[in-house]
Amino acid sequence: MSVRNYLTSIRKHWLWVVFLTLLVTAGVAAVSMTTPPVYKSTAVLFVSMNTGRSATDLNQGAAYTQSQMSSFGRMASMPVVLEPVVEDLGLNVTARQLARNISTESAESMLFVSATSGSPEMAQMLAQAVANVLSTQIEEVSPKIADGDREVSTVLATVVDPAAVPSSPSAPNTVRNVMAAMFAGLLLGLLAAVLRDVLDTRVRTREDVDSTAKVPVLGIVAATGPRRRNDKNESRALRSDGPQAEDVRRVRANLQMVGRVDESQVFVFSSALPGEGKSFCATHAAAAFAAAGSRVLLIDADLRRPTVATYLGISGHAGLTEVLLGRGRFGELCQQYAPNLAVLASGAIPPNPAELLSSPAFADLIDLVRKHFEVIVIDSPPLLPVADAIAVSRVATGVVMVVDVTRTRRAQLVQSVEAVRLGGGRVLGAILNRTKMGEGSSSAYGYSSRQETDEDRAYRQARLDAAAAAGRHHRPGVATETSDIPIVASAPRPRR
Repeated sequence: MSVRNYLTSIRKHWLWVVFLTLLVTAGVAAVSMTTPPVYKSTAVLFVSMNTGRSATDLNQGAAYTQSQMSSFGRMASMPVVLEPVVEDLGLNVTARQLARNISTESAESMLFVSATSGSPEMAQMLAQAVANVLSTQIEEVSPKIADGDREVSTVLATVVDPAAVPSSPSAPNTVRNVMAAMFAGLLLGLLAAVLRDVLDTRVRTREDVDSTAKVPVLGIVAATGPRRRNDKNESRALRSDGPQAEDVRRVRANLQMVGRVDESQVFVFSSALPGEGKSFCATHAAAAFAAAGSRVLLIDADLRRPTVATYLGISGHAGLTEVLLGRGRFGELCQQYAPNLAVLASGAIPPNPAELLSSPAFADLIDLVRKHFEVIVIDSPPLLPVADAIAVSRVATGVVMVVDVTRTRRAQLVQSVEAVRLGGGRVLGAILNRTKMGEGSSSAYGYSSRQETDEDRAYRQARLDAAAAAGRHHRPGVATETSDIPIVASAPRPRR
């Protein structure tokens, strides 16, 4: 991922960053504020040699004491020092238990003895007592020299800075802990935001399509709002307002560049999995081509779960299945939906859809309709569950992959594209469906959908009724006097 991708991930998942930062900060702050305070008091000992008259003797003595400072510091936690402290202060702990509260540090000839406790007074008493006993023990264990009639220690340990009662606790440092937690939470949130996109295998962007399937992106279609229960009975293919219509026009413009000018174009719309919006995109693309003046035929070749007839509100009892089985003529079963747009529904669901779509009858049907339509849009089943779309792709200009950015995985897209290519077909490109507003859709250029009023619905229905009436008397794209495939006009089903 590039720096731009990282910044995009952080911007997209900024709530994760904020949530984890606040969570970690609040958790550490709560723990820090509820933790009992700990006080620390320190006494300082100065360790020096008791012998030496010349500069050489003094240097050697200083070197000796500094080399022994770590040993003197360890003595502060040993029973030889702490047992007298426990006895003098009357503590109800053992020497080994008390050792957990004692620590030492050394700097040249200085030895710092620290003690911690929940009481500031006790911390001062412990530090002072340990320092006093330690100074005595250092002199006792050090080598002795004769000084007249008595022996004296060669090392002297003097308390130069007595322990004082601490005015504030040394731990917990709430301010420091909260600042550190805030920084750690921020890093954790940034990492989570980036990892969510790095580990997400869904096809989200153009770069994902290009890097995995190696096919171009023909367009990006914005997601729709929540679908109403009876929304499937509304005819929406000819709707020309809203950002989705502009997105589909962009797909149409890209598809118009495919193939030769003097040849009919046959586009198969499919997807990797069911429910990715292939029928939606196929229907709207067919309507967009028709609106541009092309003679368009929309075929519902999904003989397993047909949806085009229900979506457009036309009769779907007879159609492609009956034509392929020889039980009906194309001209009798094809319905004129609107000017320049004819629709061949799927018809009855056969027991052998794959065999019908790979039969010579289907290829002959495509050759026939190529003579009378400039654009043929075929809605086919998804590629991974069944092989129907692979058979259809062999007689088409190419396959248009509809990719749902909320569910399609990269491996599934690659597998679908490879299936088409291995089956002898061609993948023209992909449509990223159900993207968020602003992520490449036309809304980024200032287009936005508006809420449809009752007046808008009435006007749109009047347009559809007029288009259906015009289809009964004038059928653009099919010459009724010379063609042997007359088109049956069909009005949209009345809305409930």
